[in-house]
Amino acid sequence: MIIQGFNNIASVYGTAIKSSVQRQILPATTENIADKVTLSNAGKVLAADEGSAATQARTPAQEKLLRAASSDQASAEKIAEGMAYTPSTIFYDISDVGGGEEVRKLSTSGRMIDDQFKSKFNSEASVIDAQRRAIYDTEKAKGTDPLLILSKMIDFTNSQSKDYLEASGWGYQGSTPPA
Repeated sequence: MIIQGFNNIASVYGTAIKSSVQRQILPATTENIADKVTLSNAGKVLAADEGSAATQARTPAQEKLLRAASSDQASAEKIAEGMAYTPSTIFYDISDVGGGEEVRKLSTSGRMIDDQFKSKFNSEASVIDAQRRAIYDTEKAKGTDPLLILSKMIDFTNSQSKDYLEASGWGYQGSTPPA
């Protein structure tokens, strides 16, 4: 099954409910890494740059979200704020999990992952979340239109690694695994 950003759209609206099995819990030592990450002014400019090379193009779901947000500035602001402050997480496929098994299959691709992948994702995600929040805060402080802020955050997130996009379900456009 290909998930094209619907997981993130749903979480922005606050309608996605994740079971305790799906929720990624970070150790206490890494809980606040995103709060400690700072960006230089050059980094903020780079992160906010619309012309950055994307790992993937916008998905139809992302385009639909932007069109919907363009009709109502208050909705665009709410969605942008939600995207800025919603932490990245790994989305798991729990369809074939029995009793007590650890979930290791990504919902987007069916790829099996290990602890090293999870650790790398958590480190990468905390930096990405902080950078996305910096884009939001910087642009909001400048009085940038919420729709443009939302667009910049989508483009920034689309420029992340394929592993991040696949694990987070962020508009992942890979192929589905063979049955």
